[in-house]
Amino acid sequence: MDACVLMSEYYFEEALPRLLGLLSDPDPVVYRTAVKGLGIFGPQVLLPLLDLYNSTENSTIKACCIKAFVQVSVNFPDVTFPDQAISVLKLAIEDSNPVVSQSALMTLGHLSKQELESERVIPILIRACNSSNMAHAQSAVMSLAEVKSLKVDQCFASLINEESTDDLIKEFVESSMARRKSLFEN
Repeated sequence: MDACVLMSEYYFEEALPRLLGLLSDPDPVVYRTAVKGLGIFGPQVLLPLLDLYNSTENSTIKACCIKAFVQVSVNFPDVTFPDQAISVLKLAIEDSNPVVSQSALMTLGHLSKQELESERVIPILIRACNSSNMAHAQSAVMSLAEVKSLKVDQCFASLINEESTDDLIKEFVESSMARRKSLFEN
């Protein structure tokens, strides 16, 4: 990581294309390290990541681009993401590859806890709670469990009270409501 800090400070133009190229490496250790490194480079990597995401059909590369968003957010929590990034995450939830869609949900879950992004991503997660894809609904409910928001309270109440809500989703919501209570009533 020290090397990435130095590269970002002194060799940004030379290092960025190489790190982006490492996202296509077949070795998970290599592409995961590149994802972490890109996060250190900061918000200026978001648009190149979006370009790469939009120009590839490779699901691993797409998931890496999305996961790099989290790393940027972790290292630069005061940065607002471009609208294109939020749009890509919204679309990625519907990706047929579960690695891509779950990466998008995980990233949205992370961003939902960021004050600068919560208003834009909470509605996306709320919509995902009603997904016919049980894994998506579960991920969205679990992510929202850690967000203090009246919108989330209303969503959970609606899911519990709606007769058409799948029983398994109701169980996720009930356990998430208990989690919310322990997190926010202390």
